[in-house]
Amino acid sequence: MHYCQNNTSLSREATSHSRYRTDAFTKHLYEAAVYDSTKYLDTYSDAPRDKAIERARTHAVLTKAAEIYRDGMVNSYCGSFGSLYEAFNTVMPGKYCYHRFSRAMRKVSENGIGGMITDRRGGNNNKINDVVKKWLLDAMSSGKKYGPTQIYRFIADLCGQYEYHTPSLSWVKTNYYRYLPIVAKNRNGNDEWTYSDLPYAGIARASAPGGQWQVDGWRLPFYMEGYRTLMIFTVMDAHSGKVVGYNVDFSENTESILKGIEHAVATTGTLPQEIVSDNHSFHKTMEAAYFKEAIEKSGCTWTVTSNPRHKGMIERSFGTFGERFCKPMYGYVGEGIRTRRSNGRTSQELMDKYHRAGAFLTADQIKMIAIEVVNRYNSTVTGKDGISPAERYGASQNIGLPVDEMERMRLFVRKGEYTVRKGQINISRGGVTYEYQLDKDMFVELNNKKVAVRYVDQDCIYLFDARTDAPLGSVNRKRYAHGAVCDRTDEDARIMIQHKGRLNGIKTAFKRRQIEIAERAEAIDPEAAYAMNAKLTPKNILEEFRSGGMKAREAERLGVNISEVPDIPVFSEVTTCRADNRQSKKAKESPFAPKVHKIGTIKL
Repeated sequence: MHYCQNNTSLSREATSHSRYRTDAFTKHLYEAAVYDSTKYLDTYSDAPRDKAIERARTHAVLTKAAEIYRDGMVNSYCGSFGSLYEAFNTVMPGKYCYHRFSRAMRKVSENGIGGMITDRRGGNNNKINDVVKKWLLDAMSSGKKYGPTQIYRFIADLCGQYEYHTPSLSWVKTNYYRYLPIVAKNRNGNDEWTYSDLPYAGIARASAPGGQWQVDGWRLPFYMEGYRTLMIFTVMDAHSGKVVGYNVDFSENTESILKGIEHAVATTGTLPQEIVSDNHSFHKTMEAAYFKEAIEKSGCTWTVTSNPRHKGMIERSFGTFGERFCKPMYGYVGEGIRTRRSNGRTSQELMDKYHRAGAFLTADQIKMIAIEVVNRYNSTVTGKDGISPAERYGASQNIGLPVDEMERMRLFVRKGEYTVRKGQINISRGGVTYEYQLDKDMFVELNNKKVAVRYVDQDCIYLFDARTDAPLGSVNRKRYAHGAVCDRTDEDARIMIQHKGRLNGIKTAFKRRQIEIAERAEAIDPEAAYAMNAKLTPKNILEEFRSGGMKAREAERLGVNISEVPDIPVFSEVTTCRADNRQSKKAKESPFAPKVHKIGTIKL
C-alpha cells in the first residue's frame, strides 16, 4: 500500500516536471519566433513578403530549438526531447513529425540550417539549359500542334547533335503544359487565341436606336458559276440588333460600303451618333475622308476599332445568318475552311451534287436570298425579351441625327479630285478602272488640269472647279467598241463614228481658238500680229551666191555651177491659223453652227 502510494507520487512529480520543461521550452521558442525572426528577413528577401516572414520565423525557431538540443539539456534518447518537440509543435504546428524533427535537430547541430528552410523540390534543372527550353518553345509554336512525345523526339535528336544533356520525357511533358499559354497564339491561331484565351471587357449595347451603328461585311455562303461568291455589307443598329441597311456586291469595296450606309440613312431618315467599323482599306480613300468630314459636321463620329468585341453584335449576327437562315437555303456551301464551328462545313458529296447538276446560283438569285435572309433576321425573335429586332427598334425613341433629302445627297454624292489625262478621267474602285471621256469643249478647257468629281454611280460623273466648286458639266462613262469583225454591231459603228466626230471637233476647236487669238491680235496691230512669220521663214541663200564674191568662188572651187542650181524652197514655219474674215454669208446665217458656241453647264 505504501509502495503504491510512493509510485503514484513519483509519477505525478515526473509529469509535473515534464510539464514545466515543456512550458519553459515553449516560452524560449516563442520569444525566438517573435524577436529573433527579424534578423533573418534579409536572408529570404528574394521571396514574396509573406513567404519571407514565414521562413525567417521558422529559421529563428529551429535555431533556438537546436541551441537547446546542442547544449545537452535534451537529446533524442531522453524524455526531455519529447518536451522540446511538444514545445516546437506548439509554436510551429504541423511543421514536422516527431522523427523528422529528431533528424532536423541532428542535422542543424552538425551542419547548420543550410537549405532546410527553402523548399528545394522540383528536380535538378541545372543540366537542362535554356537552349533546350528554346527548342521546346519553337516546336510547340508550330501550327501543326505537335504533341509532347514528338517534341521529345525532336529535342533528343538535337541534344545528340549538339552534345547537350537530353531531358526526360516527363520533363518535356511538365514544361509542355507550363509553356502552352506562351505559344497559344502561334499554335492555335490568332482568332482562337483571341476568343478563347484573352480576357475581354464587358461592353453594354447602345441605350436607344440611332445611338450607334455597327458595320461589317460577310461573304454569303453560296457559289455562282466558277465558284465565285458575293459579299453582303451590313449596317446594324447596336441597340436593337436590326439590320437597317445593306448592300450586296462582289467585294467589300468603297462603293459597297457607301451604298450600304446610304441605304441605312434612307430607310431610317437619320445618321447615328456613332458608326463603328474595323480597320478596312476603305479608310485610305479620298471618298472616305470626304464622307467622314461630312458626317462629322453633322455630329456623327466614325470609330475604327481592332477589337472585335467592340462590334460584337454584328460579329455574332453573321453566325446566326449562316446557321439559322442561310443553311436551309438551296446551294448553301458552308461557312468556309476557317470556321470554328464543327457543323459549319457542307459535305463534299453535296458539293459534288451542286457541281454535277450545273445548278450553281446566279448573282441575281443570291441577291434575292440575301434580301430574304435580312427580312427573316429582322422579323425573328432573337433575344431573351421575346421580341424581334424590328420590334425592339420601334419600341424606343430614335436618338439619331435627322437627315433630309438634300443633306443625304450632300453626304453620298462623293467628291474627289482627279487630273484630266488625254481627255479623260480614270477612277479605280475595287480593282476596276472606270473611264470617262470628255467632249471637245471640255477637252480644250480641262485637259491636263485638276477637277473635282462627284458621282452617284459608275455610269455618270459630275465635274466641278477644283478651287471654287462651280459646276462644269457631266460626263458619261466611256463606251468600248468591239475590235473583231465577228463581234462588231451597229452600236459599235456608232461608237466609232462618234469618236471620230469627237476628234474632229477637238481639232476644229483648237483651230477656232487660234483664229480667235489671231483676230484679237489683228484688232490691236495688224502688222505686228504676223511679225513672227519673218522670223520663222528661212532665207534663200542662193541670192547671195548669185551676186558673186567669195561665196560664189568657193562654190565654183567645189564644182558647183550656180546657174544650174534651183532655188531652195522657203516658207513660213508658222502653222497657227490666221484670222478668217472670208466666212460665207450662208455660214453666217446658219442657226446650227454658230462661230462661237459652248455646251451649257448641267444643273445638279
